[in-house]
Amino acid sequence: MAVAIAGATSLPAFAQDAATMACADYAAMDNAGQMAAIAELESANAEMASSQEITAEEIHQKLTADCTGDLTLMDVYKSYFE
Repeated sequence: MAVAIAGATSLPAFAQDAATMACADYAAMDNAGQMAAIAELESANAEMASSQEITAEEIHQKLTADCTGDLTLMDVYKSYFE
């Protein structure tokens, strides 16, 4: 039990809302974490996705290539629907 509590209190900085997550935090995640962040973005922005079809894997590939510097995931994600 103490181990579980210790692990929960030492969550990485990227354990945050995907809408405000920095690209550097996204890059530091493992694949499962990145896909969870993408799912959160898709859920939060379902209205944007209705105009264009883009799969989670395509989003993952684009974020991996485009999400750099001081940008947030949401900044980059929204650019795919402009």
